[in-house]
Amino acid sequence: MCLRLVRCRRCDLVYAPAPPPVEFLSTAYSDAAFDSEQEALAAARNYSNLLSHHVDHLAGRNGAVDVGAGSGPLLPWLSKCGFDPVIGIEPSRAAIDAASSDIRPMLKEGMFSPALLEDIRFSLVCSFMTLEHLPDPGEFIGLAYDSLEPGGMLAVVVHNWRAPLNRILGSRSPIMDVEHLQLFNTRSMRCLLETKGFTSINIQSIGNTYPARYWLRLTPLPSGLKKFIFQLLKCTGLSHTPLSLNVGNMLAVAIKPKEDNND
Repeated sequence: MCLRLVRCRRCDLVYAPAPPPVEFLSTAYSDAAFDSEQEALAAARNYSNLLSHHVDHLAGRNGAVDVGAGSGPLLPWLSKCGFDPVIGIEPSRAAIDAASSDIRPMLKEGMFSPALLEDIRFSLVCSFMTLEHLPDPGEFIGLAYDSLEPGGMLAVVVHNWRAPLNRILGSRSPIMDVEHLQLFNTRSMRCLLETKGFTSINIQSIGNTYPARYWLRLTPLPSGLKKFIFQLLKCTGLSHTPLSLNVGNMLAVAIKPKEDNND
């Protein structure tokens, strides 16, 4: 799938001009395999550390929802923070089946929709590395806004296609993925959040911590060289070594105004 660069006065957005139908995407994500439990745990630790400071300033604890929750590794941390209820929404049945027995009851299978939220007004909606996969991210942000209580918080992590490393790699960057229907930068993300009514928007560049083997898998190296390095890491016992890198991702945190006219 090709990506096309669109420029407007305020935003730069890269997007797929002809995304697949929503029904096709729903089925594809529902049938998707799940084989990244260790990476998911590493990501959850990273995201909880990033969110801690922001959550400390959040007045409400009237529920939290993680959209694109995978096997739910972030959900126990949200519970420990005092959110009640805690819900994870995940379209992949394989990911839900991989969840531990204590987490699985918190997971709901499907795409993000009001029908899965049980008419709850949440204090926190978060979604990490999910927005790029949606055919209409604006619809998602609008639904997230509506599901939040006044003063509630939205937190999303996305790739920044204008980050130095991604600009250097160009089409060889791992973010140029057939599953990504759009890519954001700081301006397009801020524009999207403001358009949907969010305020107090904070966008920051972030690092990620993953095992060395995961980073190697993402590099645009020839497959033969990758296999050689992977075997070298395995033989030296370094393949599972945590490695923190800033590869061009960003965290956006935004607040639904307390004086929202629709509430």
